[in-house]
Amino acid sequence: MNALKSHKFFWTVILILFLCALIPVDPLGAAIKPEEVAVIVNTESKDSLRIGELYARLRNVPTRNIIRISTPVKEGISRTDYERLIHGPVRKAVAELFNEGIVIRCIVTTYGVPLRVNSSKPLIHPEHKISSYQTMIDEKEKELSILKEKKRGKDASKELNSKIKGLGSEITLLHLKLGELQGKDTLAAVDSELSLLFISGYPLTGWIPNPEFIYNRERFSDYIGRIFMVSRLDGPTPELAEGLVRTAIEVEHTGLSGNVYLDARGKTGQDAYGRFDEDIRRTAKILRKGELRVVLDNESRLFRRGEAPAAALYCGWYSHKNYVDAFQWSKGAVGYHVASSEAVSLHNPKRKYWVKSMIERGVIGSIGPVAEPYLIAFPPPSLFFPLLMSGKYTLVEVFAMTNPFISWRMILVGDPLYNPFRDHPAFVFKDPPPPPE
Repeated sequence: MNALKSHKFFWTVILILFLCALIPVDPLGAAIKPEEVAVIVNTESKDSLRIGELYARLRNVPTRNIIRISTPVKEGISRTDYERLIHGPVRKAVAELFNEGIVIRCIVTTYGVPLRVNSSKPLIHPEHKISSYQTMIDEKEKELSILKEKKRGKDASKELNSKIKGLGSEITLLHLKLGELQGKDTLAAVDSELSLLFISGYPLTGWIPNPEFIYNRERFSDYIGRIFMVSRLDGPTPELAEGLVRTAIEVEHTGLSGNVYLDARGKTGQDAYGRFDEDIRRTAKILRKGELRVVLDNESRLFRRGEAPAAALYCGWYSHKNYVDAFQWSKGAVGYHVASSEAVSLHNPKRKYWVKSMIERGVIGSIGPVAEPYLIAFPPPSLFFPLLMSGKYTLVEVFAMTNPFISWRMILVGDPLYNPFRDHPAFVFKDPPPPPE
């Protein structure tokens, strides 16, 4: 797999949002309909059954669209059990609905449904190849270190920068190859695998470019309409998972109000870290053309306690596995923290993962990885937030349009039909992109 999946389109084309002129138009409304949603419940969990049935009732999802599976109530599941207990039954149920004339476009997993598919270890460990890749990685990293030292010595030529960028790409590729040999990069989110429910024969190692991602649509147009949108009604407790739905419906009537908090780190440069940091700053510039107050912190520190009142939307980094309690969240808040492990567990009471901790404090829509996803796997905030604030798309549609990879590790937690700006748009596009198909 190409580890970088073309940084060129991912970061340089992102400037297209600046070309969107702002003129008042009526919101289009969500393209996805309740009858196009399937809800997966685990019969081994009474809470899963209750939350799934509640969601169907509150969102007018037909009861026939509730798909019952039976699997151990654990956050991790083996690849074999995933195929047998989740993939197989869900695929069969969706196919039966299709035969009845019901087209499912969105899948909702619920509290009690496993969170991640565990790594598949290869039957044979080619130790000589593993050793060879590790040697190559060590050599490339030494070479990269020397070049970076030259750059610090004020040799910032284009040729040197190009070599540094190229070496970084090579090292990432080698790490992915090594992970493939060791079975490391076969771990994936259950939700992300379900997006490929009717696609066969794809590699389990690494990721697959999401054809619904805005900058992938032309490159992977053959897959448009064959990928499922997936979201999860889950959280530290069943009550909090239930609250994701109840609060979403309430806020859709009142609108989401408050501030946008963006936490950059003051980084520069053309590496992945510098580019993502720049995208957070770019997000601030874009959203200041909208209706909500935007607060940008461009220092290396994070927002501190009491510095983020009335937080409606948030994106920032980097506090790994350690939620910082700086926010007073508005009812219906949506946000995500960019770090490697922030959705490893949604239930462990001893951990301070960001997704879990944010839901505990009132956030009802968040994104996070179930394992190390690499930085380029996060939705660019300069895409995610303008699309959400436009009111033209539901939460799951925004995620589908901004999530770069599938069969990978990023999940969306929240009511997929949530559209807090539906009746009160806070950002207006002249030419909005088409919703996911």
